[in-house]
This record gives sequence, C-alpha cells and structure tokens, in this order.
Amino acid sequence: MQVKTVHRLAAAIAFVVSTFIYLLTMAPTMSFWDCGEFIACSYILGVPHPPGSPLFLLVGHLFTFIPFGDPGWKLNLISVLSSGVTVMLTYLIIVHLVRQWKGELKEDSDWYLAIFSGLIGAFTFAFTHSFWFNAVETEVYAASMLFTALVVWLILVWSTKADEPGNERYLLLIAYIIGLAIGVHLLNVLAIPFVALIFFYKHYELNIKNFIAVSVISAAIILAIYPGMVIYLPQIALSFGFLGLGVVFVAVMVASYWAIRNHKHVASLIFSSMLLIMIGYSTYSMIYIRSGLDPAIDENDPETVERFIYYMKREQYGEHTFDRTEVWKNSQNSRQYDSAWDFFWKYQINKMYNRYFLWQFVGMGEDEASVDPRQFLGLPLLLGLIGVYWHARRDPKRALAVFALFFMTGIAIVLYLNQPDPQPRERDYSYVGSFFAFSLWVGLGYAGVMELLKEAFKDKAEKWKVAVFLVLMLIVPAHMLAKNYETHDRSGNYVAWDYSYNMLISCEPDAILFTNGDNDTFPLWYLQEVEHVRKDVRIVNLSLLNTDWYIKQLRDWEPRVPMRMSDFEIERVGVRRMDGNTFELPVPKDYAMKEAKRFQEEFQLSNVQIPDKIKFKVTPPLRAPDGTGYLRTQDWMIMNILAANKWRRPIYFAVTVPKSNMLGELYDYFRMDGLVMKLVPFKNWQMSPPELEKNLLTRYKYRNLNNPDVYFNWNIKSLLQNYRSAFLQLTDFYAKRRNYEKAREILEFMNQKISPEVIPWTNRTMHLVTDAFRIVTDSTYVDSLLADDSRVKDLAVIAEHVMRLGNPKVALPLLEKAYELEPTNPRTLATLINAYQMTNNREKIIRSLENWLKLFPDDQTARRMLNAYQKQE
Repeated sequence: MQVKTVHRLAAAIAFVVSTFIYLLTMAPTMSFWDCGEFIACSYILGVPHPPGSPLFLLVGHLFTFIPFGDPGWKLNLISVLSSGVTVMLTYLIIVHLVRQWKGELKEDSDWYLAIFSGLIGAFTFAFTHSFWFNAVETEVYAASMLFTALVVWLILVWSTKADEPGNERYLLLIAYIIGLAIGVHLLNVLAIPFVALIFFYKHYELNIKNFIAVSVISAAIILAIYPGMVIYLPQIALSFGFLGLGVVFVAVMVASYWAIRNHKHVASLIFSSMLLIMIGYSTYSMIYIRSGLDPAIDENDPETVERFIYYMKREQYGEHTFDRTEVWKNSQNSRQYDSAWDFFWKYQINKMYNRYFLWQFVGMGEDEASVDPRQFLGLPLLLGLIGVYWHARRDPKRALAVFALFFMTGIAIVLYLNQPDPQPRERDYSYVGSFFAFSLWVGLGYAGVMELLKEAFKDKAEKWKVAVFLVLMLIVPAHMLAKNYETHDRSGNYVAWDYSYNMLISCEPDAILFTNGDNDTFPLWYLQEVEHVRKDVRIVNLSLLNTDWYIKQLRDWEPRVPMRMSDFEIERVGVRRMDGNTFELPVPKDYAMKEAKRFQEEFQLSNVQIPDKIKFKVTPPLRAPDGTGYLRTQDWMIMNILAANKWRRPIYFAVTVPKSNMLGELYDYFRMDGLVMKLVPFKNWQMSPPELEKNLLTRYKYRNLNNPDVYFNWNIKSLLQNYRSAFLQLTDFYAKRRNYEKAREILEFMNQKISPEVIPWTNRTMHLVTDAFRIVTDSTYVDSLLADDSRVKDLAVIAEHVMRLGNPKVALPLLEKAYELEPTNPRTLATLINAYQMTNNREKIIRSLENWLKLFPDDQTARRMLNAYQKQE
C-alpha cells in the first residue's frame, strides 16, 4: 500500500473512530444550559440570546427534517459530526506541521513520522474533557471549533501551494469561512494571527521588526472584523437606512472588480476578502428578518436597526470593562484577594484557565472542580511539552504561529473577558481553541521522541517507530479515552428533559411560572416550542424581566401576563426607590374561601381564618450609600404582575429561584408542590400533601435515575436533591401523623426511582433525616445502623430527628451508643436525658449525670439537675 494511501486512510480513521465514540456517548435529547434554547430556535427559527449564531440555527433547521429520532438528538448530531471532522482536520494539520518541519516528506519514514504524530495528536484532542463535552450536545462550540481548525488547515495548505498559480483561492476561502464562522461564534477571528504569521513567513524574514509589524496587522484585521464589520457596519443603516448598507456592499464589490481587472494583486485580495467576509456575515440578516415575524422566542426583539445594533453589541449584558481593579472590587468574592494582581493571577489565570488546561492534559478530580494528576499521570502534558521543545528547536517559525493560536484562544480570552468571581458555571468551553493548539504539540511530541531516540541510538531508532507509536497511543489518547469515557457518556441521561417536564406538569392550567436562569428556562422553552408540552404555562424569566423588550412581550404575546404597564412606563424601566418595606396584596373573598376550605381539609384544621389580604416585608435588594432602599426592575415587576393578576391565574416560582429573588417574606406564602412553589393566601402552608403526592408518585418522570450504567455529574446529582427534598417533606407529613405505612411507601418509592447508589446524597442533613424516617417506619433499621461502623458519627443527629418525630423510645439505642462512643459531648448528653425524660426513665438520668460529673466535677448545671432528680421519689 502506498504511503499516501495510508495517510488518507489515517485521516478517515481519525474521523470515523472519533465520530463513532461521540455517537455512542451523545446525549439522547436536549441538555442543560443553552442547548434547549438553540434546539428550540433551530426548530422555529427563533432569535436566541445575543449574538445569535444564525448560521448554526439555519443548519440546525435543516437537521430538524431528519425523519427519525428525538428532536434534541437530531440537533446533537451537528456537534457530533462537526467534532469528528475537527479531529480529522487536527490530524491533517499535524501532518502539515511535520511536513514543514522536515522540509518535505520524501521518504516513507518521514511520512510515517507525520502520520503517527497526526494520529496521536488528533486522538488526544478528541478525548480531552472540554472538546468531548461539547461534541455530544447542541452547542455552538463544536461547530466553532470546526471553523477554526478548517482555517488553520487551509492556511497550511496554502503555504505549500503559495508559489502556484491560483493560490489566492485558499486565502479567499479562508476569508469566506471567517465570515461564515461569525454566524456561529466570534472565537474564530482569534485564529487570524496564526493565518497572518503563516502568510508572513512566505514573504518576509522573521525578525523583531517584522514580527511587531505582523502583530499590528493581525490586531488591525481582528478589529476590522470585530467590532468593525460586526458592530459598526450595521450602524450605517442608522443614518442611511439599508440603502446605505447596500451602497457599501456594492462599493466593495466594485473595488474588488476594479482591482482584479487592473491586476492590483494586493488590493484585489483585500477587497475580495472584505466582500467574502461580508457575504458570510450576511447570515445575520436571518436574525433581523425572523425577529420582524415575532417568533415565540425573540430575545432582544432586534426587528429594527436600533434594536439589531443593541443585539449585536450585547448591551443586554451591560457594558464590558477592561478595568481589572473595578472588576476585582465589585466581585462577590473580592475579599479573597489582596490586590487586582492577586485577583488576576489566583482567579482569572490560575482558576479560570490553568485549572481548565490541566483538566485536559493532567486529569480532573472526582469533584469536577479540581485537578487530579493520578488520572492521566501527566503523560499528555509531558508529551506536549516535548512537542513544544522540538517544534521550537526544529521549526521556530511555525512553533511561534502555533503559540500565537495557543495564546490568542487562551490567555488572551482571559484578558478580554475580565471575569468577576464567581461565575455561574465553569467556563472551560471558551478555551477549547487553546487546548486544540496544545494538542498539535502533543502530536508533534511523537516526532520529538523519535528525534531524541535517533540522537541517542542513531539508525536503530527507526526500527522502533511503530512500537513507540503504539506505546504512546496506549498511554496517552487510549488512556484518556478509557479514563474519560464514563464521565463523558451521556447516553441514557434524560435529566434535563424530565426535570423540565416535571416542572411544567406541576403547574395548574394557565399558570404563570417564574424562573431564574438558563437551566430552569431554556429547557422549558424547548418542551413548549418543540414538543408542545404545556404551552398554556407562561414562563417568566426573572433575569430577562429587567429588560423592556421582554416585559412588552410578556404583556402583548399569548399567553399574556397581566400587568399594569404602558409603553411609556416600560421604556423607562429601571431601579425604583422603595417607599416603605411592607407590601399588601388583596385576596378576593371567593378565592380565599375556596383555598381556606382546601387548607382546612388537608391538615384537618377545625377553623381557618379567611384572609382578605396577604402582607409581607421586603428587604431592599439594592441599597444606596445613604441607606435608601431600591427595588430592581424584576422585583417591581413581580409585584406589578401579582397586583394585576388578582389571583385569577395560578402563580408559581421554580424551587431553583433563590430566596433573594422572591421579595423577602413573600416566601412565607409559598407552598411547595414538587419542583415548583405556588403562591397561596396562607402563611406556612408549606405543602399540599395530595398535590405533592400526585406529582411525585404518578406524574413525574425519573428516567434512569436508578440505572448504575448511566453517568451523572456532580451538578446533576446536586440538582436532583430537589426531588428528595420534596419526598422528605411528604414523608414528614405522614410520619408525624404516625401513618408509618404511607411514609414507608413514599421512602421506598423515592429510593426505587432515585437510587442512592446512582445518585448519592449530596446534602448530609437530608440524608440523616431519611435515616430517621426509615427508623420510625422500620424498627429493624436501628440494628443495621448500630452495626455500621461508618455511620457511628451520625447516630446522635439521626436520633435527634427521630425525637422530633415523637419517637424517643426508638431513639434511645442510638443515643446510648452515641454517648458511649463520645461521653464528653454535652449535646448528646442533653438529648439522651431528654429521651429518658420522655420515656420516664429517672434512674438512667441519674446514672448519666453521675458519670458526667465524674468527668466534669465543676459543671454546676449538671450537679443541680442531679440533685433535683435525686430528690424526686
């Protein structure tokens, strides 16, 4: 077989194997974060959050026509295929780098050096954490990485054909791809310094002066594209309308034609590139056009030129600042840092980049937040460093270009983003381009190892090339595949779908449901717009409720949210001064009577006072230096909606909404119905047992939460504790009424559907409360607890919860064991004495106090208690 055929076969293997792995581990439906929004907007051609990714949506819309499969699964295929092609391109790029390192691949041995390097580097990148994570869900980062890899490969191909006629077509294709990539994600423009350096090397010598010049030119090109074309070009329409944009486009086209006809080589390349970038960027017209048709998801409502520019500038997220001192001081965790430099290094660099980098090439800890060197033994990092050394030594020009790509897609992003501490989620997906660049060096590490062996053993090393390749494949990419497979396998993970479905199904007809962030909003949009689940429920996102366009949509679009707001008032929304901190909401008499009857029946109350209003205090979420309190727009809008609604439509809050977003004491009027809390006219109506039981036991879906073959990460496991919280409240209701059979049935159902072996307890208190419930519903469980040495530290706390349930006799063995193990613990002694009191065991109280006073003779309180009990007959 000819070596070039082997080369092509290796490229195909890189694509097929990686794509196959991604297909095996792909999410079966939508996932959390932006995935639900992107899938929904692809289906209905809606307008997602800025900057919109219109090309991704258009391609996604084509994938919706696949005649089989879950709607979310169809869109996940985009990331799978994009990632597979990216892995293949990574292989081809490394082969090109080796080719330029060697000068030319003439001998078969040179070809195999390049092929083996390419396979090791490509598969290493394929199985890095962040790239693999993006490859199996509907997000823009896999497609964005594809465009980046394509640009890098094309400029390397151009460099081998730069002396041939028509080589410019590669440069023009790169310009067009950059324009298209803007319609997916802006990160692609950060590959421009790599392109500029490779182009530069073909025409100029590498020295300090020329390097500074090419750096300045690269920066100018980046700024010309963003913000130049992306932000400022559309602003022409503000003054001259779309005719003005048309004139600019025609002018560039005419200039390009003139330059070509007059053989102005540089000018034709510049103008033609500008024209192709503009054509690629034109996918953004989709955002403007679709917004004018008012799709169900129309974020920022960019249907006018003004709104479109607002959208493209991301003004919804506030003004971006490069002032690191300001960001440090305004960070929630600012006190953890001594200075702006300390903040920059410890948080922005070390935690928000170095940690992510080490995740890829050293290993991730079990808590998914730390670095664990035991996972990969640092071997990918070591091989990459060998690649850095040998690339810099053998081909410093291309090594500098790869470093530019590594820096621009890594540290440069850190410098630009200037992120405050904390962030709502991990941001490793932002730096995949940097991990891609380092993976190129990992591949080149094989060539470096072979060069080292040749220096040491000369001709003998050539005989070892296959063995070295197999060993490095085994200990680097194959090892990474084995270690990462379980944690990246999302097959069978339906949590996002089920959790969102359970939220919607908890609501009564025509409800208004307040949500807080991406994970309790975007999946709901997906279910409503794609799978048409409970479209009668109106989702009100509290973050977006601070914006005028969203308030208008809530007011005017079906199902409409009641509010008392004119256009004039909406356009002037903002922070409002609080006049007093106590608020009242009238309750209609007929509604109050109906709810009172239900409250009375559920808790068997003899008499319930009919309320005519609810009254609650609000702690100002914002406060000026002079002490004046202010309401955010979202706070004021909640009160406006509640007042206008007049209890006509059910009002719910997702359980994931923090109390700080619930208007203070209004929380006292919430009743938990599962994953949502309903606003009711009675304080401390903490739950509706019939409603909660119906939701938990008959309505909710819990797919694969008892399947040990399905992996769930720490964030998912933490989120799923919300189910257990609801189960425990329902169990508590029946246990306190000594309906132990029902309480046991609920606990057994919970553990059957949400297996502790699959979804471990992340909340210790909840776990101990469950033990208490099991004890009062199953007397044999006490013996198993007492026999379990790993649980001895929990016995006293479990016993306290058993006491709270009114079962002191059952708690005594636990307390006696706990006190025997820790006889100096005053809390355990106090609880034990209390249990003895409740069971009328005076002799044991006296004996316990006597033993305590032997240890602590100066404890006068214990001595007085002992004297009091000794005097009793």
